[in-house]
Amino acid sequence: METGCMLRFKIIFVCIFVALVSAARAGTYALKDGQQISGKAISYDLKDGIKFEQDGGTYSDRIKFELFTQEAIRQLQEDAKPGDKGYLEPYVEELPAEKAQKKEVVIKPVPSPERPTKNIGLSAIFSSPVGLMILFILYAATLFAGYEVAVFRNQPVGLVVGLAAIPFLGVCSPIIFIAMPTRTAADMAPVAEAAPVENLEAAPVVEEQVVEAAPVVEAAPVLPEPVVFRRGDFSFNRRFFETKLAGFFRLVPSDADKDMVVRIKSARGEFTGRRITKITQDEIYLQTFNGTATADEMIPIIEVMEVQIRHKDLA
Repeated sequence: METGCMLRFKIIFVCIFVALVSAARAGTYALKDGQQISGKAISYDLKDGIKFEQDGGTYSDRIKFELFTQEAIRQLQEDAKPGDKGYLEPYVEELPAEKAQKKEVVIKPVPSPERPTKNIGLSAIFSSPVGLMILFILYAATLFAGYEVAVFRNQPVGLVVGLAAIPFLGVCSPIIFIAMPTRTAADMAPVAEAAPVENLEAAPVVEEQVVEAAPVVEAAPVLPEPVVFRRGDFSFNRRFFETKLAGFFRLVPSDADKDMVVRIKSARGEFTGRRITKITQDEIYLQTFNGTATADEMIPIIEVMEVQIRHKDLA
């Protein structure tokens, strides 16, 4: 009997507590148009607003958040459950007093890293392995450039590469020689020295005697020595002919090459011509002449034993 009374008392206490809590959450909220709405907010929706449970168990239509005053929004936020407060936060405006209470954000300057004071400037290149490697690569590239320029311009390889090997100043060597014209066979031929003129004693003048003039014999022109390239000393390939015999690829030869011919000794014979009409990786076509007739002779490069650049009148 006593147990049944205690059970009924607990049930009545719980109902009274729930009613008090519900009543505590219910309130009266003002709208911007001057009206008020009383009840407990039971449903929140971002688009349609809040739905209230009013006295007598009735439910109101949803009222959008924009229609409430700031005081009502703040009161709703205090009365709302923790999970529903997020619906109201975008509509809460800060009061001037709240803004004043916020601490001013102080932007602290970022400390600059310390600058190095040792091994700076040009000397830093020589104090690190990376710098030394870069210098070595640049030095090797300068030597290689000197070699390529010497081959392309038909200049002495030892001279161009030797000048390029000078530290720092050697980089000017490939630039200077690439700006010079290609050296031709006439440039490489030795210059004949003029024969010394002997002082002739003046012959006595014989009065009333007619001296017959001796016939003048013109001196034979000095012909340049042929330039010879032999297999073993040179590698015969397409690059060799395009660099060493560059003047013989032209339709109209230059003044330096107009009297020069190319003589090629190969396994199948000797061929003499004035112009190279075509060249491939494996073959060279030399325009030979027989009187007024010309013909293009195909010579395999692999069979070339010797190449000469010589004057046309040289036996």
